[in-house]
Amino acid sequence: MAPNTKASVPDYRNIPHAHRVPVNHREVQRIFSKLSRQSLISLALQWLAKKNRDFCRPYLLGDNDAAEADEDEQYTPAQSLDELQEIYKQLAARKGGKREVQDRILEGDWRTGISMYQLATADIQYLLDHTNSLRWTAKRLARIPNAKSAVLDMEVTNDSDHLPRFQAQTFMANLARELTPLMKAHYLLTKIKTLPMTILRVYMHDSPYSTEASLAAEMGSSDSAKAVFFIWPNGSPFVYSSIANHLGQGIGDDGRHLRDIVQQAIPKAFSRPSARYQLAGTNFSTKSLEALLNYRGSGKSNAAAGGWSVFQDHSFSQNALDFITSQNEKSSARTQATAGAQDNTSSASAIPSMGRPTKHTLDSTQSSDSKRRRAVAEGRFGTSALPGDGQGLERIEVRIDDAFPQTPGGGPQAVDESNARTANHDRRKGRPSILDRSIAEVEELEDGEAWVPDVRVVFQGPHVFAGIRQLVEQGVVDGEEMPGWMTGEAGVTVAAVKGGRIQTKKGHELDV
Repeated sequence: MAPNTKASVPDYRNIPHAHRVPVNHREVQRIFSKLSRQSLISLALQWLAKKNRDFCRPYLLGDNDAAEADEDEQYTPAQSLDELQEIYKQLAARKGGKREVQDRILEGDWRTGISMYQLATADIQYLLDHTNSLRWTAKRLARIPNAKSAVLDMEVTNDSDHLPRFQAQTFMANLARELTPLMKAHYLLTKIKTLPMTILRVYMHDSPYSTEASLAAEMGSSDSAKAVFFIWPNGSPFVYSSIANHLGQGIGDDGRHLRDIVQQAIPKAFSRPSARYQLAGTNFSTKSLEALLNYRGSGKSNAAAGGWSVFQDHSFSQNALDFITSQNEKSSARTQATAGAQDNTSSASAIPSMGRPTKHTLDSTQSSDSKRRRAVAEGRFGTSALPGDGQGLERIEVRIDDAFPQTPGGGPQAVDESNARTANHDRRKGRPSILDRSIAEVEELEDGEAWVPDVRVVFQGPHVFAGIRQLVEQGVVDGEEMPGWMTGEAGVTVAAVKGGRIQTKKGHELDV
């Protein structure tokens, strides 16, 4: 009996860069339909570069079989790669529509299929063109303490050995070894020149079979999120993760499960027998890559935001150790100037004059108050939270853990019933939230004497902290009494607040 040539057997190889998928594949159509004309031309020229020709080879005239030549074909194949480069340079020099470039790529020059490398670079190009297209979650790469060695506080000692060296070839080999038994995947690790970061794209295929039919088949599931991104900012212990999906499409459970598998393999790829690592949560999630680099980028591991931003962005011209002395001198000079201005205003208002003295006095008072509010906002926010700075956080969610003030007549029975209602509310059905209280926290509230209601506050908008800063400048929010977490000092987007300070699950102040 002749062997079945269509039978597939599992192997443990990664999907190579040169592997091609049909141009009508849903991932190809999804990615290429979102790119702009200029991005498509830039990608085509990148694929035609000498270093990429081995796995991005186009369809040339020499590949055309005379017996199968179609006289009515829309795009005549180029004779050489140099000629094709000139064609795309001419397309870049003149105006035109996006559709003509997309059709030429998919139906003309790469009609035989798009390689996995081309698909990955196109997906990364769209990410760089639209930095707010995906939601990112920041994780911290931390070393697991060894019980045999002394446990040192890495933040205090500034130990340079607490993070592993990032060697791309070794890391990719270790990551593939962790994931290959679980899934068939294509990997692309590239360093971005325009931004201080390195991107890893993993295209996941939930089958260990690497046949042409298996990789090109249309999946029946509505969850099309098969690619995940991981970003390492330069000189930072943080890792950003996100799932690539259609614009406006929800992420299904399959996509989250596949992302979690890769996310769990990343610290294992960095680990070695003498040093084990883990990815710890930071309670920071946003759509803006600029905000991620600002809050969780190089040198931002101490959450120096809010009023402390004058130190992290080097806008403070003096030594930070001289800040108290110099600021006291400036503050006293500013106070004297303000007092003198107020005395002049009071004297001027006491002297009768012609015209409209009442309105003049009112305008001067309003101007003085507005200047004071702007000065308070500048002191609380520093150089951060400015409209149009491109570092906006679109959603901040906190849970208030302060006890409700006790009122006369409130007995133990009322407290028990309230705590029971709170516990039932925390056990509500649906997807769990990070802010949901654990069973231990609910039991602690039930044993306590005070009633702690489940109160959650959500700030949502294009730039939450810039909006709060404007409210301080307008006098809606008291900038002096406002807690520090409302200025972004904690550097988190989801947290529990008690006594005006961010708390961890163990009840300690957040240290990020």
